[in-house]
Amino acid sequence: MAKYLVLLESPSKVEKIKHYLEKNFTDDSFEVLASGGHINRIVDSGPWGLGIDLKTMTPTFKIEASKKKNVDEIIKAGKTADQIILASDPDREGEAIAWHLGNLFEKHDKDIKRITFNEITENAVVKAFNEKRDIDQDLVNAQLSRQMLDKIIGYMVSSSLQKSTGLLSAGRVQTPALKILVDRDKIIKSFVETVYKKIFVIDEKSNVKLFLHKDDNNLIVNEQKTYYISEDQAKVIINNLGSEYKCTKYKAKEFEVRSFKPYSTASLLQDGFSKLRMSAAQITVAAQKLYEAGLITYIRTDSNRYSNDFVAEAKQFINSNFKGDLFKEAVFVRTQANAQEAHESIRPTDLNQRPETISLQIEDKNMIRIYNLIWWNTIKSLMKGPSGFYHNWTFWNNGYEFKQSWKEVLDLGYNKLDKFETDEDVELDENDDEISKDDEAKPPFDFKENSVFNLGKEFIVTEEAKTAPPRMFNQASLVRELKDLGIGRPSTYTPTLSKLKEREYAIPHRGKPFEVTDKGYQAADFLYQKYEHFFNLNYTAKMEENLDEVAEGKFDYKDWIKTIYEELSESVKGQILEAKTSDIPCPRCHEGSLVFIKSKFGRGKGCSNFTTTKCGYREYEQKDGTWLEYVAKPKTDEKQS
Repeated sequence: MAKYLVLLESPSKVEKIKHYLEKNFTDDSFEVLASGGHINRIVDSGPWGLGIDLKTMTPTFKIEASKKKNVDEIIKAGKTADQIILASDPDREGEAIAWHLGNLFEKHDKDIKRITFNEITENAVVKAFNEKRDIDQDLVNAQLSRQMLDKIIGYMVSSSLQKSTGLLSAGRVQTPALKILVDRDKIIKSFVETVYKKIFVIDEKSNVKLFLHKDDNNLIVNEQKTYYISEDQAKVIINNLGSEYKCTKYKAKEFEVRSFKPYSTASLLQDGFSKLRMSAAQITVAAQKLYEAGLITYIRTDSNRYSNDFVAEAKQFINSNFKGDLFKEAVFVRTQANAQEAHESIRPTDLNQRPETISLQIEDKNMIRIYNLIWWNTIKSLMKGPSGFYHNWTFWNNGYEFKQSWKEVLDLGYNKLDKFETDEDVELDENDDEISKDDEAKPPFDFKENSVFNLGKEFIVTEEAKTAPPRMFNQASLVRELKDLGIGRPSTYTPTLSKLKEREYAIPHRGKPFEVTDKGYQAADFLYQKYEHFFNLNYTAKMEENLDEVAEGKFDYKDWIKTIYEELSESVKGQILEAKTSDIPCPRCHEGSLVFIKSKFGRGKGCSNFTTTKCGYREYEQKDGTWLEYVAKPKTDEKQS
């Protein structure tokens, strides 16, 4: 009989996993404990408070005070165990947590093994236990590299930012995300709209809805590269048109709409925001709880695929529960080259756990809504979509080119399904606009070229329109942009959004676009003026590629990180020296100048002569953006005479 100590991250998993192990390995005994996530952190000591040996680029860790009780309990239980099983989450961060937990027993000469599972189900846990392995040091090194990079860039540049502007933080992913928002906001604010005319030929009774595409010089109209039709130009065009429209081109193309695709972390955040109007933090918390309850697979993933076993199960489920031969393999989604696809897309662990059943078991409304979203997305990602033909006609009238298209739906696909109030059956395009399901009637045109029809000028309609700037990013579209650029990873999206809000750089209004603040502008302008190289979007994406190579054991991370530190150290030292001087005289002593100071009271300025003449003048930024001198309250003698 072997005695095992199994170490998890979350306490909510303990009873379930203990039950699965005891049920399937009856000859052994199991004690299952949770670390509560990371048990330690890099110390804030040494140069810049980095806690890193700058010669060997080795971090020094210390146990988190809040985890000391957990650690003591783990060490005590481990002394009597025959084998210690590290079962933290199946990603780089989980591998690093496992490594730290294993290091607790360095002096005890214990047999230590690692297991991972992508879902908390009996089969997955038992399979993992039968496939124990050693800790993957390459994955650990990738996580340690990320921690050191984030601390070096975050601590050093934040110190420079604070001393130069009074603002509090910069970050390896946070700052590029802010830059993306600021650049888009600048474009929107500088945008000058153009009013123009659209020209149509419309006969509602016959379903004729032509739109003017090219003028008599063969130029596409109403595009930035060509020109926008003015009111006077519209009058000339209408005057030049005759009543005869000749078909110069007809083309039919097959289509199938497959807007439901396997969920990665990024796409779940996008749909949760766009369809449910939930924040990234709400989505992440609800999804994590669902994972820990054993209802969905692991939630931090770049993957856009399902396992072969699950696809086989889903095929049987769909064929048994839905009419109309709807099953179809999921759409292959090409990911960026440096995507992490160690495990599956996010999906239910058991499709038989329908949303209506789950809603009777769970009280948390956010969990119910997210499960409903994931369940239906998974089902419909493995079904045929609406399909048929796109018919496109091109017509000629006195040198002007008109077009009309018609979508002929021959198979409704998953749109055949009955709709339920809880079915998140919203289809969105790349701009997060809902895809229309309106059935269109066929226009009266032949499916061939050279046909002719006649309509008088009374059917010509003009419509006024305005050019619009690009949309401001919301939480969903910013995550998509970061993913497309190869910046950040599934575990960084939500913390990045939270930090932008916490630092008051960009405010994510519920269900609406970000609002970039003055502080956001000031931070981005300073950081990209002084440290553009370190926050360049391509440079940041390249860092992610290097971290991926570290995870594969193909890259020497220590020399790389040391080079970044040395380059950054030189830049930061020069900038901090510059920040110690100011051309704003102290209004109290008139000898020193006002420089930014670090304070728990928020953004503040103080006299530069504080260390020499002890001039204690201070002022702090108010909510309305003004600055007010700090006046200490007089001390009162509480003793009664």
